[in-house]
Parts: sequence; structure tokens; C-alpha cells
Amino acid sequence: MRRTPIARKGKSVTSKLQAKCDKLLTPIVKAENPVCLLNGAKENDNCTYYTQVAHHHVHKSKASALRYNFDNLIPLCNHCHLMLHHNESFWASKIVEIKGIKWFQKLEKEKFKLIKTDKQYYENILKELEHKKA
Repeated sequence: MRRTPIARKGKSVTSKLQAKCDKLLTPIVKAENPVCLLNGAKENDNCTYYTQVAHHHVHKSKASALRYNFDNLIPLCNHCHLMLHHNESFWASKIVEIKGIKWFQKLEKEKFKLIKTDKQYYENILKELEHKKA
């Protein structure tokens, strides 16, 4: 008996737009915040100083509304980003200490907002990010 090949589908238009938007985030964060946020923390001697990644304080999987919110993006060097993921609760509290409790409370409110992440949403985000990059 012959098997029919499985039809493989390509990425959807929405996921392609999301990938484009995601790709623009780090260069913008690096330009706006060239120094790692955790540089100078007492417990952190090995910071490489310059921002290399944009870490989502509230994870992308937890809040679509905060995925492209620049208040949620933390400028970190690669060393600090790895260190944060190895002891997230400790370093997340340090970030709140640095950024302030009002910043944290604002993010907590925002993370429960529901948004429709469709083609139009990502096209609008892409325009905003491209404008911000220019």
C-alpha cells in the first residue's frame, strides 16, 4: 500500500510578521540602552558591560500584550542574561529593585490585557518598530 506524502505547510503570514517584528527588537534596545542594566550590581562581577540582548521581564508566553512593550524589555549583556536564567527569581527581584515598584506594578496590570495578534496587529507593530529604528 502506498502512502500519501504529508503536505507540509509553510509558516503563516502572521508568524512571518511576528518573526520580523521580533528581529527588530534587540537592535532598537541596544541603540536606546547601550549599557547592561545589571552592570554594577554587587553580586555581578563578570558583566561584559554592553547590551547584547533584550530580555523580556514578563515572558512572551505569559503576556502577548507585553511582547513589544519597551518597558518590558531589559537590556542585558550575554553573561547577565545567562546568569538571570540560571537564578531567575533572584535577578528578577534585582531588576525590580533597579527599575522600581511602580514600573513592576504597571507591567503587572498590562500583562492581563487581551490583544488580538492577527496580521493587522503585526503589520502595525512592524511599522512602529521600523519607525523607531530609523
